[in-house]
Amino acid sequence: MKRRSIFIAVMTLISAVLFVQCSKDDDTDSAEKGTLTVKLTDAPSDDLNIQGTFVTVADVKIDGESVEGFTKQTIEISAYQNGNTKLLLSEEVAAKSYNQITLVLDQEADASGNAPGCYVLTDDDAKHDLFAEATASGEVAVSKAFDVSQGAETSVVIDFDLRKAVVRNQEGTASAEYKFVTSAELKNALRVVAEDECGEVSGEIENTLDADAKTYVFIYKKGDFSASAETTGSGESEVMFAKAVTSAKVEPDGSYNLSFLEEGDYEVHLASYEKTGENQFTFKGLLNANSTIGGLLLNNISVSANSNIQLDIEILSLL
Repeated sequence: MKRRSIFIAVMTLISAVLFVQCSKDDDTDSAEKGTLTVKLTDAPSDDLNIQGTFVTVADVKIDGESVEGFTKQTIEISAYQNGNTKLLLSEEVAAKSYNQITLVLDQEADASGNAPGCYVLTDDDAKHDLFAEATASGEVAVSKAFDVSQGAETSVVIDFDLRKAVVRNQEGTASAEYKFVTSAELKNALRVVAEDECGEVSGEIENTLDADAKTYVFIYKKGDFSASAETTGSGESEVMFAKAVTSAKVEPDGSYNLSFLEEGDYEVHLASYEKTGENQFTFKGLLNANSTIGGLLLNNISVSANSNIQLDIEILSLL
């Protein structure tokens, strides 16, 4: 009887120790985590024949590891422009430094199981499979250093620049008139920024010259713009304005918005696209323009975190 009492006492002590240790481990695991929020935004396509561009994200990885809790989503990415974003995920992850985010795009089916997974929807309601004749991989990894702090939320934004990512497939079939650019170009079409470290430039455009034309505003890191290189197309897919950080289409009321700009010095350039057919617009030329805001020059704009720079612009002529 005495041995039985000793055995029960020992087992009770062991259980208590294990419970305390597990509780400590749980507390430690919880304390060593933070929340990672990932959002998607878009810089617009200059092809007005496109009604919408849909991408299906099957997985999100950070430093090569899938984020637990993420569920497959199909997103009409072109609906999120001018500073608007789509929440992709908000999950707890290990609190530490990271260097890369990867989007895994589903080539076969969307979130509802319908084919294809990524496609352009044109004005005639036809779907064009973006992977049908593309050489791009379904995984797009973008290097970006960011920290997730213990018990805090870190928000990053992925700018999915459709103008750089999707091109006309000149030799494509009726169901594949558009395609993704090459893997290297697709990687360059995405940029990742820390949301709380960004500012924006916005304003109004005066005198668009031609009522039927479309005007686009492009912003570059200061010194990165070359008129000859940026207007003739670069790379295998001949992407125009490839070095632009982001861009915006001027709205009918003259407004524009360049969002999620990291701190630094920038320069702004404008381009005109002329109408060449129903919903067809072709690059016509760069525009000669001036800032109408005293003290601001189009070739010397300094952006700081959380700043909102008002930059109104007057178009003078076609260059």
